[in-house]
Amino acid sequence: MEGEPITDIRPDLKGPKNIAILLFISAFLVAGMGYQDWQLHHGGLNDAQIEVFLTTPNSQEGEPTSVEDYRDFEASVQEESGYLIRAVALLSTSICLLVGSVLLHRLQRRGALLCVVGASTGLVGGVAGSIIINQNAQEYLGEAMKLTYEIWVYLCGSIMGLCLAVTALPLLNARARLALTPRVQLSESEE
Repeated sequence: MEGEPITDIRPDLKGPKNIAILLFISAFLVAGMGYQDWQLHHGGLNDAQIEVFLTTPNSQEGEPTSVEDYRDFEASVQEESGYLIRAVALLSTSICLLVGSVLLHRLQRRGALLCVVGASTGLVGGVAGSIIINQNAQEYLGEAMKLTYEIWVYLCGSIMGLCLAVTALPLLNARARLALTPRVQLSESEE
């Protein structure tokens, strides 16, 4: 078919760099959430913080949650390592996203792969930890708090799933993949 124009696919150099910037910022947000879970695993909240935390849920309809109920919930979650699982998953995700985003900004394929591994870790570990926390919430807490922790499971899964989808974009898009492929320059040798 000689009449059809031949179009070359050119590498998209801006797309992966923009995604890298987004993932770099996201790494700090994920690290903050992981650090919060780390603190909850090692110390938990004091009585004054629990009372402030329970003010809004207890003002709604349904069974209220007492400070003692929340303490039992916290102890059970810490015993089953729910906060620890989620903290380790999110902190390792943030490290992978941080390092991977820098490499991706330099258009290195291993940066995109590292971000995908980190987001996958966050998805699996974050959802697993959230499920453990939710199961304990269903056992110890009042109605409003049960719903809150159930929503957290879906929220963590959907956000980390979205993060995984964004990290996979440079590997799935043809133009972005070309930008991550090492450039080979052929030189004409003189004989």
